[in-house]
Amino acid sequence: MQVAKNYLYNAAYQLLNIIAPIITLPYLARVLGKNGVGIASWTNSLVTYFLLIASLGIVTYGSREIAYVHENESLRQKKFWEIQTIHFIAGIIALVLYVAFIYAGGAFNHRIHQNGLFLWYQIWVIFSGIFDISWYFIGLEDFKKTVLRNMMIKLAMTVLIFVLVKKPTDIGAYILLLALSQVFGNLSMWFYLIGKFRWPKLKDLDLKSHWHPVFMMFLPTIATQIYLQLNKTMLPFITGATASSGIYDNADKIIKVCLALVTSVGMVMLPRMSAHYAAGEHAKMKKAIHASMDFVSAIAVPLAFGIAAVGPTAMLWFLGKSWGDVGSALVLLTPIIVFIGWSNVIGNQFLIPTKRLSDYTWSVTFGAVLNVFLNFFLIFIWGVEGAALATAISEFAVIAYQLFVTRNDMKVRAHFVGLWRYLLAGLAMYFAVLYFVDHHGIGIKSTLIEAVIGGFVYLLVLIILRAPILKRLLNWRSFR
Repeated sequence: MQVAKNYLYNAAYQLLNIIAPIITLPYLARVLGKNGVGIASWTNSLVTYFLLIASLGIVTYGSREIAYVHENESLRQKKFWEIQTIHFIAGIIALVLYVAFIYAGGAFNHRIHQNGLFLWYQIWVIFSGIFDISWYFIGLEDFKKTVLRNMMIKLAMTVLIFVLVKKPTDIGAYILLLALSQVFGNLSMWFYLIGKFRWPKLKDLDLKSHWHPVFMMFLPTIATQIYLQLNKTMLPFITGATASSGIYDNADKIIKVCLALVTSVGMVMLPRMSAHYAAGEHAKMKKAIHASMDFVSAIAVPLAFGIAAVGPTAMLWFLGKSWGDVGSALVLLTPIIVFIGWSNVIGNQFLIPTKRLSDYTWSVTFGAVLNVFLNFFLIFIWGVEGAALATAISEFAVIAYQLFVTRNDMKVRAHFVGLWRYLLAGLAMYFAVLYFVDHHGIGIKSTLIEAVIGGFVYLLVLIILRAPILKRLLNWRSFR
């Protein structure tokens, strides 16, 4: 039951970080326009590389280490300060490098120089990363605090966007609101430690033991984020239009809402799997992984088919008719909902808890390198659609690699026992929704009806096919 509760909390936490911008997406698309949204997206993609340096692989590594010692309070505090001290050091280095990048980049590149002020606004994103201690609460399997605190911050940010961003020249206000909301959200989590944690003595901290594993965790993190951000970074350089980054970014945000639901399983199960591994309970690990893969497939497949069916027409009323090109990129990105869902389970529930970091690193590095290679060709030929296609192919390569390296540890076929049922149900849903789309008008009412029809058809087919997920939903202990 604890895993089920944590899944719901983490799903809410992930959705909270994404739904706030999604609520404002139609408004910003109309107020800032393609160029304004593109500038915000492009400058954010640049600062993200430095945020990675500030964060290292601490969110994943830190939560795992806290999970290992969660019952020993003194050791838990010691590990927290050791890891967070490394976090502070990395953050200072990232800030210095980012400032150097703004000055040097502005001297040699017109686009960077032209958007220099917005890049300075984005520096707050790095500060937010430095003070992010969500990994500590994740390691304790305590998601409630994070959700409630961030809900207040995000709601305030959403209201302020509607109050302060009213014209195309308010790009700076929008960037600052996004960055500062992250800073305040992460700083607020420190209040939960007041009175419970003591300031450490530096001489008692063992930083050396953490540097290597943190760095090893950093490699897959940076590889993953590079090919998530690289499309938005490369598009303006190759196409010559900053607006192209905004088009891709809007499609990407829609996909991330779906991914928040899917990937929450992996983050919730990471500390539980680490505990199973430390206790030598390998059979429980495999059973839970098979159950998680089935659960992820059951959620990801209908989301992918559903977005592919309603996305192109829904974008016309959601963002406005001038944003119709988002729809085609959205359709090409839908497969990654499934691929990332699967790789998140294998990575967070097996490779990371069992300390197979090299395999995890190689899988995402392979995907990142492939994405860079494909981007140069596909963006040049098809622009935004090419970037979306490159991402889909790269994500498939990641999960294919992970399944290959774990084939001797777990039966690959056991992961996908129920997949054919979900695919059949998804296809039935897709064609049912598509039929409705072709015979009705475009608007919010039509999209809502399409969603209801799709959900009903999908569930009906699952019942007819007796999908295993139905039994698991009635018995949450399957995920223990």
